[in-house]
Amino acid sequence: MRIAIPRMGEHVAPCLEYCATMSIFVLEGERVVEQIDFPLRSREPFDRLRLLREQQVDVIICGGLQEAYEAALSAHDWEVISWVSGGVDDLLELYLRGQLVAGARIEERVGVRSPRNH
Repeated sequence: MRIAIPRMGEHVAPCLEYCATMSIFVLEGERVVEQIDFPLRSREPFDRLRLLREQQVDVIICGGLQEAYEAALSAHDWEVISWVSGGVDDLLELYLRGQLVAGARIEERVGVRSPRNH
């Protein structure tokens, strides 16, 4: 399985279409066996779709994204967990435990906050 997370430093990027770096995590079972980081130089948002397809990504964990872009991702049968925020490692860990949901906010290893609890 391959999971893509657009990033800004150690956190998920706030906007998938315009992030500068994409990390792809290769899993065997529930263990990360490889991390591939790609600098994204093109400003064309659909270049990200091509990268995801070429890298055989199964899951995309991301911050915000435009509705049309999310529809394009879903049309390619990718699992998309959007509108999340927090550290990349924390989000990945929650996904592997089956606990990551759209809209989740992660606060520096403290825990998950639902947007409805604020």
